[in-house]
Formats: sequence, structure tokens, C-alpha cells
Amino acid sequence: MNNSKHEMNFTHTRFFSICCVGILLLTLSACGYRFSGGGALPGGVSQVAVGVFKNHSGEIGVEGIFSSDIMYEFTRNGKKFTYRSDEGDATLSGSILSVTTAAVSRKDIQSVLEQRVTVRISLKLTDPKGAVLWQATGLSENEEYEVGKDKATTERNKLEAIRKLSRRLAEKVY
Repeated sequence: MNNSKHEMNFTHTRFFSICCVGILLLTLSACGYRFSGGGALPGGVSQVAVGVFKNHSGEIGVEGIFSSDIMYEFTRNGKKFTYRSDEGDATLSGSILSVTTAAVSRKDIQSVLEQRVTVRISLKLTDPKGAVLWQATGLSENEEYEVGKDKATTERNKLEAIRKLSRRLAEKVY
């Protein structure tokens, strides 16, 4: 009789555990959490053609970084994009207007310890006829980076700072 009482407690405990796990899974799946910016694109657009940004700055290669991050945001948020302008319902074009740097902190008058890179971009979403559906001009973001002991280290740190602010701008744009 003692053995059957133990089996009953074990069965009740297991049943209770399964119910708790089930309730937890239902709660988590039904919480309704969503990322912001997940709404519809303007003008009923379902697929966007995203091209490589135009680079009007003196910073070589940053156009690929910004184009990639914008495409990543579309993918991450479940939106369709294409590289071919003739396949999209709209085309997103972008320009890097400027990339500037300025000293943030100094060791002395001739030694900079930290710099800030600032990037300004413009974007335009147009339909196949060229009508502007959405536009943002002069968006900017900045990021600080450490000045290294040599030029190569400083340039590497600057590039990493540009990558960080590119990701932030892409999130903001989306």
C-alpha cells in the first residue's frame, strides 16, 4: 500500500510539472512581443529593390557596408528585397553624403586619444514610375573610436566604428 501511495505522488508531480511547462510555453508564445518597424511598407510595396549606395564622401568602400546593413534589416524583419530594380515594387536608393572625423579627447595638444566619426546619409524609396513614396535626407549617426599607436590600428578602429553606426542607421531607417 505504501508503494502505491508513492506511485500516486509521482504521477501527480509529473502531471503538475507537465502542466507548468505547458502553461509556460503557451504564455511565451502568446505574449504578442514584436519588433518595432515590422509594419507595412509605404504604398503597398511588398518587394523592394535595394541597390548599392552612392558614395559622395572621401571614405572608400563604405557604400557596401551601408547597403549590406539595409538589406540585412529587410531580411531580419521578414521583408522581401531584390538586387534588380526591375523586379521590385519599389526601389530604395541611398547616398552617403559625408563621413567626417573630429577629435574627442587628447593626451596633449599633438596627441589625440579618441576620435568621433560622423556619417550623414540620404535615402529615397520610389515606385517604378519614379514617384517618391518615402524619403529621408541628412540622417546622421556618430561613433567614437580609439586612436591606435599606428595608422593601421587607427583605420581598423575607425572602420569598426563606421560598421557600428551603419547598423544603427539601418535599424533607424527600417
